[in-house]
Amino acid sequence: MIRHLRLTLILAALAALLSTVPGCAPKRPVDARLASPEAVWMAFRRNYCVVPPAPGLLAKASLYYTRTTPTRRTNRTLVTLWGDFRGVMRLDLAAGMGKLLAHIREDRDGLLVYYPTEGKAYAHTDPILGATRLGMPFPFSLNELARVIAGDFSGLVPRAPGRGVREGDLFRYVVADALVTAVTLDALGRPVLLEGRTTKVDASARAWTLEINAYGEEPADGKPPLPERLSLALDNGESGVLRIRSRALKLAPWPAKSLDLPLPEGTEFRRLDRGEQPAGDTPVVYEDK
Repeated sequence: MIRHLRLTLILAALAALLSTVPGCAPKRPVDARLASPEAVWMAFRRNYCVVPPAPGLLAKASLYYTRTTPTRRTNRTLVTLWGDFRGVMRLDLAAGMGKLLAHIREDRDGLLVYYPTEGKAYAHTDPILGATRLGMPFPFSLNELARVIAGDFSGLVPRAPGRGVREGDLFRYVVADALVTAVTLDALGRPVLLEGRTTKVDASARAWTLEINAYGEEPADGKPPLPERLSLALDNGESGVLRIRSRALKLAPWPAKSLDLPLPEGTEFRRLDRGEQPAGDTPVVYEDK
């Protein structure tokens, strides 16, 4: 009897010890899900609608882009995005061999795009409309893209969830008064699909969807995992897959010189918000494979 009692106590102590060893702690159960659309939305707002705890960002990614006109082609470019969340954002596009295709700068005055091989630059007061007229139908600004890469969707969706319904293991919400018209979350409150339009005010706005196909591993500090692969599709058949290769939050704002985009002497400059169209074919920033 005493020997049996001692053995039981030893086994209980060993089990308690194993439960405290790093790597042996029980994982979060698969069925640890939220019960209602309201609870799922609250988890989304709590984890993925938080302003990044840093002034700026540097991210590198690869973009696989499929265009439909004049013919269907798929191209690969390298993306470097950097800037301040409350200020200027810069984006460089380069071919796979490192050849720079376009330099883009976004600030409170709008969008500036410079094509070094063409020696041409274009500007528009509305970053979304300007990019669309240049054959780059981004559904939202570079600032919003940077925030999404940092795991913050608060600039795209309203606080109120709107009408939420459960669809299998997912929850879909129809929202209003935002660039996003519908949000689909998984049972843990992670966004998996956003639907919207390129602008709320332009009659020619295009409908788009943004899928978050993959998330990174859950950080050791318990923070929610960040998006790693994003798939964008437009209603005209164009699509792109953005794979995040690296990202880093900056501890201090970027120096102003790092965010400038000086135009070389002799650059042909046009404004797209005054009825001026790009000369010749619309510039394309994606180089064929």
